[in-house]
Amino acid sequence: MELLEYQNLYQLEDTYWWFVARRRLVYEMLARTCGLSSQRLLVDIGCGTGANALTLAAFGKVLLLDHSPEALRFCRLRGLHSAVVCSAESVGLAANSVDIVTALDVLEHVDHDIAAMREACRILKPGGLLLVTVPAFGFLWSEHDEALHHRRRYTHWELRNKLTVAGFDVGRSTYFITLLFFPIFLLRFWQGIVKKDPYPKSSLVLLPRWINRLLERLLAIERWICRWVNLPFGVSIVAVARKPVPLA
Repeated sequence: MELLEYQNLYQLEDTYWWFVARRRLVYEMLARTCGLSSQRLLVDIGCGTGANALTLAAFGKVLLLDHSPEALRFCRLRGLHSAVVCSAESVGLAANSVDIVTALDVLEHVDHDIAAMREACRILKPGGLLLVTVPAFGFLWSEHDEALHHRRRYTHWELRNKLTVAGFDVGRSTYFITLLFFPIFLLRFWQGIVKKDPYPKSSLVLLPRWINRLLERLLAIERWICRWVNLPFGVSIVAVARKPVPLA
């Protein structure tokens, strides 16, 4: 990711509707799946600028990992010092040592996503939990993906299949950001037509406060729906999987 994009993330992650909605979704899914605890070890792979750390701390002691020293510099600006530089494919932690792993919009960045999933499975304790979010649908590919150095976007079944190949038992998975799917699709299609700048830029822009709050409320409705059903399409996908417990 370009330095400018890290700067944008650092400035927007605390308040921008998309990041706020994702944090709340992650919190709710972890709370329903494993409950709150301060006794676990949680590893956030691809932590970026560290905006999710406070939310994740409700579920255990958080260790932040990212391949970018620049990202971890922003983590330190937030006062987060339990941060280590490493790749998602080679974490460097002991096998069977971690209770929870999160990878929030990370797998689309790595060259070998199944290798990263296998590494997460290796470090998790038997029965340990993995929560991932990824961008959905290749036809939504846009300048935004190029600016953030994405390698791919996923379908729901592709993500589930890859997690299974990596050794996980996949539980809950659903699309997310469904209510905004068609406006985002049309916006990215239009941006592709009118693009003139040779250097790609992400779609992260500061919105008027009332629009930002409206989008947060729309996605709050989606989170409520997600408590009961899986959404059939969306801009993102969230999945929860567990490392199998060996039979006695």
